[in-house]
Amino acid sequence: MAQHVFQALPYDIHFEIAKHMPYNEILKLAATNRHFRKVLSPRAILGAEEALEFVTERDGHLRKIGHELFACSNCLRLLPKKKFIKTNSFYDISWSARFCLDCTGTLKTHRHLVSVADADGKLRYYFCHNCGEYRTESEKCQGDRIDSDTKEADAAEALVLCAKPRRERQGIENLPVHILAKISSFLGFADVLHLAQVSRALNDIVKPNQWVPLHERYQYIDDKWTQDVHAMDPDKIPAFPCYICCKIYPKKKFTEKHINMAQEMPETIWRMRCHQCVWRMGMSPMSVVRIELRRREMCETCGCIKYARDTCGRCLELYIEGVIDWKTLHPREGKVEEALLLVEGLFIQEVEENDKKAKRDSLDSGVCL
Repeated sequence: MAQHVFQALPYDIHFEIAKHMPYNEILKLAATNRHFRKVLSPRAILGAEEALEFVTERDGHLRKIGHELFACSNCLRLLPKKKFIKTNSFYDISWSARFCLDCTGTLKTHRHLVSVADADGKLRYYFCHNCGEYRTESEKCQGDRIDSDTKEADAAEALVLCAKPRRERQGIENLPVHILAKISSFLGFADVLHLAQVSRALNDIVKPNQWVPLHERYQYIDDKWTQDVHAMDPDKIPAFPCYICCKIYPKKKFTEKHINMAQEMPETIWRMRCHQCVWRMGMSPMSVVRIELRRREMCETCGCIKYARDTCGRCLELYIEGVIDWKTLHPREGKVEEALLLVEGLFIQEVEENDKKAKRDSLDSGVCL
């Protein structure tokens, strides 16, 4: 068929065409279907130096906008922070190499079965030089390191003590990301959070803060936190919500300014943000977190959070349920309609007055004759 003519060309022709394309254009071509994704490797076509230059530049741009994706110096993938090993200069890839967990295990950059913290500082991993896998303390391998002078019997025993290979993805884990996102759009925020907790694979794929509408995220976090602290003294509240990343953190994760603001001005608590979000906001004026916060505002009708100049998602649900009418849902359009009716009334009044004046003039002229 016509749409498969280019794909049916020999690989040599694809290779020669790709050699004259920029790195990002090859990535776009490789993303069109599974065939090109399998046969077109920008790193193999253009060389490791050009690939590293592109990824380093891209990583620098992501740092400027405060995005939570980081480039691996070896495999050149862009991954979340939790997929990397903690280093002294983690945020500057041009200063020192940054390796993801998979590449750290493959390259054996850390000592055998010595704990290493991830970049988030939440977990510690143990890398095995025998099998190349990495596990947490409860699952780690137990065998001694196999060296060149290790006896065959000891090597076999060490391999037996290695952790079992991770299971392959099954069922829903194999679905394309856009289908999982579509499924999540019909679920509540709590259900999407539970879906992300089913397995490590789904935890890496599912993005609750991107796949669930803003008003549902805000309503879930606000209701949960309010229910937990409604009977507490304000000074003894142990945790507060961050409405940017939609999580509830201990009090120490927030600045004193935001805690005082939440206690003294409860109506502005929807602007609460944790240390990490504040830090990402301050990275540059182009920070995605800063832009996200500026886009938000409180809905005057239902008190939920919405994007400025957009219809409130919660109000739309109330309208579908029949709780509010169209004018309440779109108050600005209602005001515009009223203004238009007022202007129309002025025109009609002016036309009527002109008609009456014309009739009087015609009557006066008739009397004179």
